Amino acid sequence: ITQVCLKGFVFKGRKISFLDAFSGSQARQMIRENPDTAFIMADVVMETRDSGLKFIRFVREDLKNSLVQIAVRTGQPGLAPESEIISSYRINSYFSKTEVTAQKLVSLVTTSLRTYDLTIRLERALEKRKRAEKQLLKLNQDLEQKVDERTRQLHRANEMKNQFLANMSHEVRTPMNGIMGTATLLLEQRLTRRQQEYAHIIHSSATALLTIVNDILDLSRIEAGRMKFEIRKFDLPLLVEEVAAMFRHGAADKGLDLEVQVHEHTPRYLSGDDTRIKQILINLVGNALKFTQKGWVRIRAFVEKQDPHGIALAFEVEDTGPGISEAFLHRLFDKFSQEDVSFGRKFGGAGLGLAISKELAVRMGGSIEASNKKTGGAVFKVILNLGKPHGRGDDFKDEKKENRVKELRQKVSGLDLNILLADDNPVNQRVFILMLESLNLSARVVDNGRAVLELLEDQSFDMIFMDVQMPELNGLETTRIIRDKASKIRQKDIPIIALTAHAMEENVRACLDAGMDRFLSKP
Repeated sequence: ITQVCLKGFVFKGRKISFLDAFSGSQARQMIRENPDTAFIMADVVMETRDSGLKFIRFVREDLKNSLVQIAVRTGQPGLAPESEIISSYRINSYFSKTEVTAQKLVSLVTTSLRTYDLTIRLERALEKRKRAEKQLLKLNQDLEQKVDERTRQLHRANEMKNQFLANMSHEVRTPMNGIMGTATLLLEQRLTRRQQEYAHIIHSSATALLTIVNDILDLSRIEAGRMKFEIRKFDLPLLVEEVAAMFRHGAADKGLDLEVQVHEHTPRYLSGDDTRIKQILINLVGNALKFTQKGWVRIRAFVEKQDPHGIALAFEVEDTGPGISEAFLHRLFDKFSQEDVSFGRKFGGAGLGLAISKELAVRMGGSIEASNKKTGGAVFKVILNLGKPHGRGDDFKDEKKENRVKELRQKVSGLDLNILLADDNPVNQRVFILMLESLNLSARVVDNGRAVLELLEDQSFDMIFMDVQMPELNGLETTRIIRDKASKIRQKDIPIIALTAHAMEENVRACLDAGMDRFLSKP
């Protein structure tokens, strides 16, 4: 009767085929052989009173087939109550044989096949999505592994770069110490005008090279996040005047006026990192003098705005030079950026000064910008957020640095000090001895740490100037042995001053951690 009612039935253009089973066991065999069966219409009572229900449980639980649509058709509803069967056996529909009509049967099969078809498509879509998610997860894992590996590579590359820069800095600073030290000693002698010119050229050229080395190291510190800032009170007019004093001789040689203007309502004493502020101004003033051929360069300091907690202090460096081309303005503060990179360029430089100045200004909570004047020339404006120091500022001394140095020289020259110098470079040994002689001092010289320990076992000294990188026993290991309570050294608290061409922050920390008292970098 069922087949007669469904004769000619077509679902989405496809005919259906029937599999007839007359018992639960026969049905089990057929469902095993045809796992893609779409619809099951099962009687309850067959070879036993519940063989149909056992077959349904077999399909759902043993075969774990949740896709096939199952309808229970029974002539004895009392043996299989509808509410119990639907919930317990996960069937899709239930009806009594007396309720079946041809139309109901067609509707039931149509609905069941639609549900099965939709379920199959959803399962396929879900499976496809699972495969996609699995593939995406694998891609993410691969990507994370690649990112981790790339991060490790970058970290290694950064460490190698920092090590390279540290080594190069040391190798450059070591001979530079000899050049600059000797030139400084020459300039302190009574020389002819021509000899003074020669010595000045040597010193200024060495200073220019050292500036490039320091700029590269600063850039490395900034990129590695190792640039540290110190907050201390400083005298603003004195700071600006000290910057100007560094360039007055060069400005006079070019016939340029170098003007300084500190606005009268600007506080004299402020708190901030005066060393970094000087570094910014030195870069800006140096650039202005380099590009200005006639006229003047002006340094101005004034309050942009202020509140009870601090002030936004503005510095302007203005010149009468050629200005900056509009095409170059947008990349003026980029690293290694230069307006003229041709072989015939008139002005040199590494293109790092302005980039470092911007980084310093930003990291101090400020900003820097450049513009052209309508009358010609350029203006660089720096705004820095600075604090107002607590208490009075009369503890600052107004005398020039040169005067303070002279006073110290006089005090030191009168001391009878027994000094030990440990340095393996003959040129640096000689330069240091000559510098001490200019202060009426002398030193015992050795070239390695082991010789230092041998001398300290039976001799006494007032202080040690210790190079770090030496053969046999380096300065750090030597210092640790001296400070070690178990060592044979009697003067365990002797002042030790690091005298090294290593100039990175970690080098300073390493020296102090080893037990050294002070750190001096060459030159």
